[in-house]
Amino acid sequence: MRVLLRALLGAALAASPVLAQAPATKPSPPKAPEYDAKAEVTLQGVVEDFHESQVRGDHPGLHLIVKTETETVEVHACPVRFMKELDFALAKGDAVKVTGSRPGGTGVVVAREIQKDQTSLILRDKTGAPVWTGR
Repeated sequence: MRVLLRALLGAALAASPVLAQAPATKPSPPKAPEYDAKAEVTLQGVVEDFHESQVRGDHPGLHLIVKTETETVEVHACPVRFMKELDFALAKGDAVKVTGSRPGGTGVVVAREIQKDQTSLILRDKTGAPVWTGR
């Protein structure tokens, strides 16, 4: 009975062009935006959440979700180890000022500087080159 069922199922799959196709491959994740000094913005808001991204093609490291008066923005910051080395801690509810690139006016800002209280963390130079790469 099993042999007959396998044979019938195999024949049905072979006869159906939709079912016989190879499984679809997953689309690659969107590439993280490049830093564009011409698209630099400054925003102020509150850290709603954060996570460490390890997605291929994305900016690796700390990503903040910052809520401003008018919108919620994802801020791509830097590798977590860099923030730990400099002893710059962020927590949910912290008020921050972020200067960075917002290419194409998207919901993502690639941070150049993050300011919390009276402390500033410089992440990239004016051209957008990461400062942690020489470490």
